[in-house]
Amino acid sequence: MSDNDSATSEAEVSAVFEYAALTISPDRLAANYEDYSSTLGLIRQASVAGLGETVPAVGFKAHWV
Repeated sequence: MSDNDSATSEAEVSAVFEYAALTISPDRLAANYEDYSSTLGLIRQASVAGLGETVPAVGFKAHWV
């Protein structure tokens, strides 16, 4: 899915729930599809686009003074 594509299919939403080990009935998924899809779209917009954007903790030295 590209960054510009905000539409999420019902199969993709179902796959997200399955991956999260959340059991959602097909009826409930169909009834709340718009809410689930828009929420997933917001999460995807806020997610990091690629690896390497977070500074590694190599310089962090954990020890007691």
